[in-house]
Amino acid sequence: MHIPTIYKENIESHQEYVDLSDDKLHHLIKVLRIANNSPVKISNGEGTLYIGTMEKNKIKITSKETHERNNKVNIFIPVMKNKDRFRFMIEKLTELNTNSITIGKTEYSQKVNIKNEKINSWVISSVEQSGTPFIPKIDIVERLDFNFFNHALDIKGKEISTNINQKNIAIGPEGGWSEAELSKFSYTSNINEFTFRTETAAIVAVSLMV
Repeated sequence: MHIPTIYKENIESHQEYVDLSDDKLHHLIKVLRIANNSPVKISNGEGTLYIGTMEKNKIKITSKETHERNNKVNIFIPVMKNKDRFRFMIEKLTELNTNSITIGKTEYSQKVNIKNEKINSWVISSVEQSGTPFIPKIDIVERLDFNFFNHALDIKGKEISTNINQKNIAIGPEGGWSEAELSKFSYTSNINEFTFRTETAAIVAVSLMV
């Protein structure tokens, strides 16, 4: 049976009841039609799923599950003008339990203003939809840190299995990396002989690395 999941941080390990905000209550009661005594999970985003039941607009905790990340993949992605595609990429990277998602500019990326609050709302929505116990760290930066993200996805790179242990990977825009940017990476990998869309490349790369 599918058990709905909500996200709530900073839950104390000894808590017996968890209070819910108005928007969480609305989602559970009005959207998901959750009634009293129905099971609900709470993800704290840090690896713990609390299992409980609805009781008078609160969740009574009855047990918990603790999970560990097997492979911590950190990914850099470029900003994208198409909001639907950008949101799709963020949501799928969250579902794949990506450790961190860094968003920034490259030489050939589009100029777009992005809001951290909007990105976080997409991430939380994905956590609640998928039921994952993890939430990725989100960073919005002005420039790519080539020292940390030393592994790039590029069609001219080696087969990704060669560099599969290099978990800090950067995905370029659909215009590709500049030659100057490529020269700063220690590793470059490809996942296909053809050019993928940015969101496809990011999702496939992380899927292969987790």
